[in-house]
Amino acid sequence: MNWIARTGLPLWRRGPGTTTPLRAVLAALAVLVAGVAATFTVATPASAATTTICKSSPIPAGYVIVAEGSSASCPYSFPNTWTITTPSTTSTTVVCKVSTIPPGYVILAEGSSASCPYSFPNTWTIKIPPTGSASVMCKASTLPSGFVIVAQGSSASCPYSFPNTWTITTPSTTGITVICSASPIPAGYVVVGTGSSASCPYSFPNTKSIRLP
Repeated sequence: MNWIARTGLPLWRRGPGTTTPLRAVLAALAVLVAGVAATFTVATPASAATTTICKSSPIPAGYVIVAEGSSASCPYSFPNTWTITTPSTTSTTVVCKVSTIPPGYVILAEGSSASCPYSFPNTWTIKIPPTGSASVMCKASTLPSGFVIVAQGSSASCPYSFPNTWTITTPSTTGITVICSASPIPAGYVVVGTGSSASCPYSFPNTKSIRLP
């Protein structure tokens, strides 16, 4: 005796356009499961450049925090949310200081925003520095891989006492580049001389000449 016969359900013979009770039940369950799955499908950071997440959630790699907020849907006391985004690859982005800085970006200035936590100044302006030309970054920033320091300076936009900036660039691939001794030497380059410059820190000699061998 089959399952339908044991349950007492009528055993219908399939014909054109007819459906057995078992198939009807399975079809209904499939619709129900699809509806439940749709209910629990939520937007993820990968689907949008800017989104809001609970502070209890980790920040996805490559994203920065641009504001905090509050939501009854998230745990803990208010403010309990972060607004996160992927920073611009061609222009500047203002991020909260509580945010990590993605690799390759440098800090250009600090500022203040009521949207970010902690006392003012509580923001960083960040950008990817250009290759092949010099640019200035705050010393509070991490030097990007492949760049060298060619001078130091001062800016009221950067934190800490003067001098508080580095002038950075990518070294020449065909000739000699003079860098400050405080600079790391990129992989593959060799030192071919030393010198002195008032633009670099520390006592003379305080520069190195580097090139590809």
